[in-house]
This record gives sequence, structure tokens and C-alpha cells, in this order.
Amino acid sequence: MRSVLLLVALTACDSKVEKLDKTIDNLGDKVKDNSVVKSVDKGLDTLDRDEASTHLAKAREMVGKGEDPAEACSWVTRAGTNTDTDTVKQLDKLCKLDVPLGAATKAVVAAEKAKAEQPQAPSLTECSSDEWAQTKTKLEGSPFASDARWADLKSRWTKVCP
Repeated sequence: MRSVLLLVALTACDSKVEKLDKTIDNLGDKVKDNSVVKSVDKGLDTLDRDEASTHLAKAREMVGKGEDPAEACSWVTRAGTNTDTDTVKQLDKLCKLDVPLGAATKAVVAAEKAKAEQPQAPSLTECSSDEWAQTKTKLEGSPFASDARWADLKSRWTKVCP
């Protein structure tokens, strides 16, 4: 009786192992023809585009309000710009140019206001702006160093804070 039970158990195990082997072979065939991989890649690309669009819209809104879109800029830094999507490139430019220009504009406006209030002052506290120094560091070594808006801000800064 024991030998019959053992034989039945082994037969049952063999059939399950064979089914598993066939399933693995089928999956292997699907991976070989890349249909599964292509499908997953396409889904991930769609997800990335949707996420990039959401971050770009939020970032534009925040920049319009004069706020720092740190979350969106952090996302584009992590996601990278290796993708060819225009949305990611726009978000990257917004974070690397428009955000620093916003900070520099605030610093220039504050310095101009202080100079207007105290035209004879030998030096102004606003001319020691960390925002200006950080923006200058970011933009001077970047591809955006020749941007016309940056050149205008530098000119205004030089007039107020020689």
C-alpha cells in the first residue's frame, strides 16, 4: 500500500513539474520575441510622459506665483533627461533656468529698492545676497550663461551693487 501511495505522489509531482516547465518555456518564448518587454516599456513610457506633464504644469504654476517648484525639479533630476520627450526637456530647462532667474530677479529688485531708499549709502546689505551668489554660480557655468534675461539681470545688479 505504501508503494502505491508513493507511486501516486511521485506521478502527481511529475505532472506539476511538467506543467511548470511548460509555463516557463512559454514565458521564455514570449520574452524572446520581446512582446512582453515592449508592452511593459510602452506602459512605462506612457506613465513617465503623464508624470512629466503633471510635474511641468505644477512647476509652471509655482514659478508663476514666485515659488520654488522643488518637487518637480527633484523629479526631473532623478528621472534624467535621457528621454526624448519634449515635456521633460521643458521641465529641465524651467528648473535650470527659469527657477534661478526668478531667485535672481527677487535679489535684484530688493537691491534696487534698497538703493532707491538709500541712494547715498556706501554699501547695501541686499548686495550680499545669497540668492544672487547661488544663481550666479548655477548659471555662469551652464549652457544658459548667455541667456538674454540673465544678461539683463547681471547688468541691473552691476548698476546697483558695483
